[in-house]
Amino acid sequence: MNKIKPKYLIFIALFIGILTPAVFTDGMFMDGAIYSVISRNLAEGKGTFWQMYFSDTLMTNFKGHPPLALYLNSIGFQLFGDSIFVERFYSLLTGFFAILAIVLIQKEFSKKKVNNVTIISLFVWLSFPLVSWTYANNMLENTMTVFILFSAFFLIKSFEKNRIKMIFLSGVFLFAAFLSKGFPALFIWAMIFFYWAVFKRITFKRMFVDSILLILFTILPVFFMFVFSEEAKNSLFQYFNEQVIGSIQNARTVNSRFFILGSMLKEMIVPVVLITSLLIISKIKKIKIKINKLVLKNSLFFFLIALSAILPIMISLKQRNFYIVPALPFLALSIGYFLENLITIYPNFVSFFKKRFFLPFSYGLLVVSIVMVFIFAGKPGRDFEVLHDVYKIVKVVPEHENILICKETYSNWSLHAYLQRYGKISISNKTESDYFLSEKHCLSDSAFQKIDIDLQRFTLYKK
Repeated sequence: MNKIKPKYLIFIALFIGILTPAVFTDGMFMDGAIYSVISRNLAEGKGTFWQMYFSDTLMTNFKGHPPLALYLNSIGFQLFGDSIFVERFYSLLTGFFAILAIVLIQKEFSKKKVNNVTIISLFVWLSFPLVSWTYANNMLENTMTVFILFSAFFLIKSFEKNRIKMIFLSGVFLFAAFLSKGFPALFIWAMIFFYWAVFKRITFKRMFVDSILLILFTILPVFFMFVFSEEAKNSLFQYFNEQVIGSIQNARTVNSRFFILGSMLKEMIVPVVLITSLLIISKIKKIKIKINKLVLKNSLFFFLIALSAILPIMISLKQRNFYIVPALPFLALSIGYFLENLITIYPNFVSFFKKRFFLPFSYGLLVVSIVMVFIFAGKPGRDFEVLHDVYKIVKVVPEHENILICKETYSNWSLHAYLQRYGKISISNKTESDYFLSEKHCLSDSAFQKIDIDLQRFTLYKK
C-alpha cells in the first residue's frame, strides 16, 4: 500500500467525497429515476430486453432509448433486490470504470507509465460540474461513456499493433455504446481521421481503410439484429423515429443551437481560471513559457475528439447540458496535456505535492469520504415535499394500484417515477380507480373522501 501515490488516493477520496452528497441521498432527476424503475421492473420480469416497461399507464412499451444500459442496471436489481442504493452503486461503478479507461487511454497514448498528465486530466475531469451531477442521477450517458472510452482505448492501440483485432474490439465497444444511448456514441468514428490529420503517423490510405473497418465492425451487429430479430428491428426503428427524427423535426428545449457550446464553456470554468492564473503569474515573474509542439498536438487531438461529440448535437434544438458528458473525458485529456506543460514551469509547486505529509493526509481524506457515504445515505437530497408525500402514500395505497390524478398534475414526471419506484403505483388521469391524488384540490367527485394522512403537497382521497 505504501507504493500508492498520495495524489491518486486524494483523487479517489475527492471523487467519492464530491459525489457522495448527491449520489447516496434520496431523490433523483426524473430521467434517472425513470431509468431506475424500468431496470427494476425488468429484473422482476416486467418487460423484455427489447420491450421494456415503466408502468401500467405510462410507457408500457418503453423504446425511447436502446436498452443495454437499462439491462446492465437491471442485473444489480437481480443480484441485490429492490433497494434505492442499487442504481446508485451501479452509477458509481460506471464512474470508476470511466476513471480506469481514462488512465488506460493516456498510458497507451503516451507510451509511458501513469504520469502527471494522467492525474491532472482526472482532476480536470472531476472539476466539471456535470460529472458529479450525471453520476448522481443515474443517467444513460454514464454507461455509454464507459463503452466509448474503451472503444477509444482499443483504437489507440490499433495505431501501433494488432491493427485489425484492436479495431474490431473498438467497434464492438462502440456498438455497445450505441446500444446504451444511440447515435451520440458514434463520434468516435472520426477519431482515426483526427489522428491522421494531427500527427501524420499513418497514411491517408490507412486512415480511410481503418475508418471504414471501424464503421463496419460497429454496424455489423446492428445488421445481424435486423436480420435475425424482428423485435430488435422494431425497437430500434421506433427509437430512431421518436428520438432521432422527432428531435430534429419537432422537439425543442432551447432557443439557440449554440446552447450546447455554451454548456461546454461553462464546464471549463475551473481549468480555464487555473490556466489563466498560471499565465498571469508567469507574466508577473517574467517566467518564459515554452509549450512543446507535441504537447500542443496531443492537446489538439483530444480536443477535436471532444468537439466531434458536441457539434453534431447542434443539428437539433432538443439539447440538454448533460448530452456533452461523453465528450468530457477527452476534453479533460486535452486540457491535461496543456496544463501539465504549464505546471512543470513551477518546480516548487510540483515538489510541494511530493511531501511526506500528503500520504497520511490522503488516507485521512479517503476515510472521511467513505464516512460521508454512511452519513448521507438515504437522506433526502432533492424533491423534499414530493418524497415526503410519496413515502406516506405508498404506506396507504397497495402495490400495483392505479391512482387518478388531475390533468394539470399528470405531467409531473418525477411523481410518476417516485410512486412507481417506491410503491409500484401507476398514475392515470383516465382509468377508474379507488384512489385520487390532488395537488390543486381539483376533485369534484363526491364519491371520494379525504384520507387523513400528513401530506405536505398533495391530498389523497379514497372512494
